[in-house]
Amino acid sequence: MRGADVQRVFETILPDKVLMKLVQSAKFQQRARKLDALRLLRAMIVAAATGYGGRQADVMRLYFESGASRVVRGVFYGWFGKELEAIMVEIRALALAYAGSMKRDLPGLLGAHVTDWHIVDSSTVKLDRALLAEYPGAGDYAALKIHKRFSVGLGTTIDYHLSPAREHDNIHFEIDQTWRGLGVLLDLGYASFKLLRDCREHDVRFVIRLKDSWKPRVQHVARGALVKQF
Repeated sequence: MRGADVQRVFETILPDKVLMKLVQSAKFQQRARKLDALRLLRAMIVAAATGYGGRQADVMRLYFESGASRVVRGVFYGWFGKELEAIMVEIRALALAYAGSMKRDLPGLLGAHVTDWHIVDSSTVKLDRALLAEYPGAGDYAALKIHKRFSVGLGTTIDYHLSPAREHDNIHFEIDQTWRGLGVLLDLGYASFKLLRDCREHDVRFVIRLKDSWKPRVQHVARGALVKQF
């Protein structure tokens, strides 16, 4: 995205007036006179999409490069507290609500039998060892999993949640009545017989690989003509 594109997205989804209302509600800028809250929030959001994984050092770099007054590292890191966390939770809700309000694009067969297709998958992020008790990894290290729900019709993430990396994927995903009429594409880590029964009960189409231990019985074979455009 170019600078003008980034500006347009921010002004549409998170305009200054909305962000400042969140800042004032959280009492984020009451004592930090050198803090430019709007620049920091925008740096937080942009840093999440860079190759540095949204680390504090990357947020600080983007914040200063945007023209904010420089402060020492300790002062900058001191701004990362419960007030900033509360604001980011609200920003998350606003961004996801905006994405969910868009018109879905499901041409042809994609939208023939469902209102939308959702892709569910998880990514593991290794953390500082100090977080081992809260987020145990698969080994002697700290890590968390980000469970993401991606809408094919919208072309973006519409929900996510976190879990300790040591926990199995399938305990963090459930098909219920809210999924009725949708289709879901799942990684094998979420696969279970319960999941398949729930999809059948709630009228949810699914695409999933078979586990090696499963012994399926073919009941129907569908054949179609392959065309140049998919």
